[in-house]
Amino acid sequence: MSGDREAVLARVRAAAGRRVPHPGVWEGAPGLTDFPAFARILAAVGGEAHGPLPERELPAALAAWADTRGAGRRVAAASAARRLCDPRWETLGEAVAPQALADVQVAVGVGCLGVAENGALAVLGRDVPNRALLFLAEHLALLLDVRGLVPDLHAAFRALPEGALAPPGLTWVSGPSKTADIEQTLVLGAHGPRSLAVFAFESTLRGG
Repeated sequence: MSGDREAVLARVRAAAGRRVPHPGVWEGAPGLTDFPAFARILAAVGGEAHGPLPERELPAALAAWADTRGAGRRVAAASAARRLCDPRWETLGEAVAPQALADVQVAVGVGCLGVAENGALAVLGRDVPNRALLFLAEHLALLLDVRGLVPDLHAAFRALPEGALAPPGLTWVSGPSKTADIEQTLVLGAHGPRSLAVFAFESTLRGG
């Protein structure tokens, strides 16, 4: 065993002497910044995409979607509540304990960026400070300004606003929670929401 170890280490030491030039900045794949491309990938990972919608149509569209997810408590992060201005949604305060969200049927938050290559959304901690909402709700909807679409994760990290990685940081969400660890059987909702919907909108607010 020790001989094999030394042989591996010798190969590592020999390879370490080679210098490989930096490949340069990844420019991204073309044709991946439109919403249909994002929607196709999101559907492939189990989510659903709606829009782009005029911002004024968001309350009706969200309410209609929530109605299909059954009766129960509906909660909106404050950032989403400001967009919706809809009394049908309970606005979530920052100081709510996670266990108080155990009965949330449908939740809505705001995504900062949408990544076309994998259908992921970046949700900033300052937009959804109580991150437990993203995992404890049975069904999750995220609002996304179409101006926040980027082709890949390289572009996404470059486009993150200043301070995005500082506490409380950000969360990447891509499709509903799912696992196939047990007997290779796909189960939705194992570690979080059973469904995810993204509602893309065209903003009418100055500066976003």
